[in-house]
Amino acid sequence: MLRSRKILAVLFGLICLTWSGFAQATVNLAERYLNQAYDAFEDGDIELAYKRINAAMKINVSQDGIIPANTVAQARLIYKQKLLKVQKKYNEADFIEIKTNLEQDFKAINNKEITTLVRQIEAKVVQAEKDKADAKQSEFQNALKTSIEEANESSKAAIEELGTKMIEQQEKSNENVNRYIEQNEKNNQQTQHSFRMLFILILVVVVVVLLVILLIVAIVRAAAKANRQQQQQYVEAFKLLAANQSQTNQIMIGGIAGLYGDDGLKLAGSGTWSQSALPEPEDTPEEKEELRNLAAKCEDLGAQIDQVTGRKNNSKNVSELVFKIATKLGVRQHDAMVYFCAGMVYDVGFLDIPEEVLQAESLTPEQRAQIDEHINKAESHLMFVPRRYWNVFEDAAKFHHENFDGSGRPQGLKGKDIPDIARIIRAADSFNALSSRRSFRGGTDKETALEILEQQANLYDPDVIDALKDII
Repeated sequence: MLRSRKILAVLFGLICLTWSGFAQATVNLAERYLNQAYDAFEDGDIELAYKRINAAMKINVSQDGIIPANTVAQARLIYKQKLLKVQKKYNEADFIEIKTNLEQDFKAINNKEITTLVRQIEAKVVQAEKDKADAKQSEFQNALKTSIEEANESSKAAIEELGTKMIEQQEKSNENVNRYIEQNEKNNQQTQHSFRMLFILILVVVVVVLLVILLIVAIVRAAAKANRQQQQQYVEAFKLLAANQSQTNQIMIGGIAGLYGDDGLKLAGSGTWSQSALPEPEDTPEEKEELRNLAAKCEDLGAQIDQVTGRKNNSKNVSELVFKIATKLGVRQHDAMVYFCAGMVYDVGFLDIPEEVLQAESLTPEQRAQIDEHINKAESHLMFVPRRYWNVFEDAAKFHHENFDGSGRPQGLKGKDIPDIARIIRAADSFNALSSRRSFRGGTDKETALEILEQQANLYDPDVIDALKDII
């Protein structure tokens, strides 16, 4: 008896383990479908994104009946583009499937914008059916007109043939002809009415097309304005540099503040956020031009890094955060601009990692080791950096995975032993990853991202996090 109970207990445990593994596999599969949907959406493949997001939501619904908020947000974006595609080129099967999903399985993703698109498509379908009926009516009228003309010709031929012998029948035929003429006039009136309706319809279409063209022009202008604003950010950064510097000996100031050494900026382990009480030296025209050229080269290199890693605008977003945090912490404007440039290319080592490794959905230990090695592959790509800024760029590339509590890599540096630029990039990179749309780990809003960073206080410099909170 006791032995039977033990066997039952073992079987029960195996069943529980199997079920737990199946549940975990289901969760992982839903997350994988979600990531694939996002990647396809970013690549413009709306059909694949639509299939993958539906698969992810079905798994969530079948598991606990609740679709996560980040999944709902992504699904709304994909469903919107899918509806726009159906609106542009109507497909009855696709539209029925979308409506069924919205009304039955995935009610959570319904919002005002999606509902409006569905109604617009339905109205378009109704209008198309009406146009089809009008075309059939016009065809019928033309056929009737032809029949009347043929009948008239037959009647005239019969009258000439019968002559005087069939006067009564001729009168009856005349009556028939008169009836046909009256009917023909009615048909003509109907035709004129149809032409008027067609003219009105064409006028409406022309107005709609003009409105669409105006909307496209407005969108293009808005995009151009956003592009100009983005370019202006770089210009404003250099204006800040020029507005906050004065004519003072740079070497003397560097010696007092502890920021300059024989080889350039001394930032590794310096831990000096605040500025000296002395005024900041103004750059010479040559130094200003040098910084402009450096920023332009870093911007181009950052775009290459974003392309191979698939992280859209990561270089721009992180470098802007680095500049703002450094300025908030009291770093000199000149040094903050150097930080800004380094913040665009800290991941340059990824350019030496094979593309198949960067694009892999799951990594082997060997592939993971290859990716971790990117921090040691920056030197060959940064030869354009002036010698006096080299330490900043090297620290940014090599130590941006160090943690404040010493648990990071490659050297396990702790606290203020971690270079200033590396501590700032560590927080800025994490915040950008959490708050961008490619992140599905705990929400995409900035407040949630800040809460997550604060919960992981052992990883980040508290001074940097406080500065980040002030600028967000």
